[in-house]
Amino acid sequence: MTYYPHPLDYVTGLKHVLTHRKIRAELEITPDTFSVEEIVNLHGLGFDKDKGDYAVFRVVKKSIDSLRVKRRLAKQLGIPESNVLHLGLKDKESTSTQHFFVKKTLISRELRELHGENFTAILIGFTRVKPTRKSLVGNRFKVRLETASTNDYHTAEDLLRLVATSGLPSYYGYQRFGVERPISHLLGKQIILKREDRFSTLFLRDHYPWENPNSVTARVKGFIPRKLFYEKLYVESRLSKGLELVDKLTSKILVEAYASYLYNLLLNKLIDTYGWECLNRELPTPGCKSGELPLYMEIFEKEGLNPESAVQLGCWWRAGLFKPFDISLRLVNNTLEIGFSLRQGFYASVVLRELFKENLVLK
Repeated sequence: MTYYPHPLDYVTGLKHVLTHRKIRAELEITPDTFSVEEIVNLHGLGFDKDKGDYAVFRVVKKSIDSLRVKRRLAKQLGIPESNVLHLGLKDKESTSTQHFFVKKTLISRELRELHGENFTAILIGFTRVKPTRKSLVGNRFKVRLETASTNDYHTAEDLLRLVATSGLPSYYGYQRFGVERPISHLLGKQIILKREDRFSTLFLRDHYPWENPNSVTARVKGFIPRKLFYEKLYVESRLSKGLELVDKLTSKILVEAYASYLYNLLLNKLIDTYGWECLNRELPTPGCKSGELPLYMEIFEKEGLNPESAVQLGCWWRAGLFKPFDISLRLVNNTLEIGFSLRQGFYASVVLRELFKENLVLK
């Protein structure tokens, strides 16, 4: 077993992997090499092509994040963002297919298709009931990379078999924390601590190795471009309640990212203390009360977090191990194609990290 094989591991709290072996070819995550398709239980929502209370838009997006698509859909429909429902967030650097839901009464009867920069939304039908996160069954992932080595194929075959048998720690993956600026959890921590000063420095002043230099310059000089949507809102708020504003508009994603980071640290602690097998059970996130708090007490102390504040982090239970399914693998004309599916809440980047280690290149 090796530790922290990827440069982002130290920042995001991912530590353990099953083996030191890796695919030697480099996988750069781009919309051309990485695709994800949402698996939604539409039947359970009472799906019908012609009637129902909620319109279902199937959105195909490329090089754009889900929240930006949500904002643009709401603008085109002329409704508040809160009226556009989605079940998950898909990677910006991917070709993604996901579903957005809008109350039927809020859209025109003639509306069948919406187009925006880097996305297309097609009305595919209606559901009888309002969707919830439980309606998201999981996601199907595919990656493609160039390699002339049959050794890479056999390594991928062995590693995929090992992963399917042993499972992987249910780490929250890199995109939960950001890649260009892996600070979502750090911002969430400052929201919990109500430290506007530290939040402002992290959000506007500090810069990071993978970040676009132009974005750094714009933030530091205070000339925030439109694409830095939340930073622009934060500055325009004149920092008066700016922290709460960003927290609200991001639907508490930053606080949830901090909870995810603490959960990653818990997995490391359990593996270090008891071994891999101890993860084969349900584990609480840090916002769970009373009897589960001792699991996190040492982590809270190191983080300088008052346990009484933990309730803000939210409580849900999560399988300590997960296994990909519907695995596929083929090598065609020097192109290696890997496919797998994951249940809701588990991250493809954790699987790809196990396969590629530091040869996984994120943008």
